[in-house]
Amino acid sequence: MKKKIRVLVPTFILEILEKDCEFFGLTKEKLCNEIFLKFSLKFRSRYQDEMMFEEKEYLQFTLNKANQRYYTDLLKELSEANDSEIIREIFSTYSVLVPFLREIYLFREKVIFLHSAMKEYRVLKIDTPNGIVEGRVSRIYRCKETKYLKLDINESSYYVGQIRVIS
Repeated sequence: MKKKIRVLVPTFILEILEKDCEFFGLTKEKLCNEIFLKFSLKFRSRYQDEMMFEEKEYLQFTLNKANQRYYTDLLKELSEANDSEIIREIFSTYSVLVPFLREIYLFREKVIFLHSAMKEYRVLKIDTPNGIVEGRVSRIYRCKETKYLKLDINESSYYVGQIRVIS
């Protein structure tokens, strides 16, 4: 049985999640599970305390099977905090980061792989929104307009969060 999470969070967090779901092409469930997994160790920031002026709405998502076990262990480990506080802190920590840092944390393995491929001048096959591209990564950088990560291959630019490395 899947574990449903429902917690009252500042509207700001929901706006960031909606924007990132659309930008990365992920479902809310997938993004929330990734955030839960990758930000749960970094969450003792107390950013939620600074958002007392924000209106609040409910964030609701279902934990995937792998995260359910992790969630149970996390609750045992942090017995001094309640479930809602833990989830609010995790998502607050994610939401206050600028877009390219959120992206680096979410897609860490992909970013590291692309960076090493760039240094080694490896030819990659990448699935992009425009189709499959083959070439060398010449540059990885922060887009000045959107603040998300981009990479250049064959004189074309693609957002890192919107591509899939095939080989």
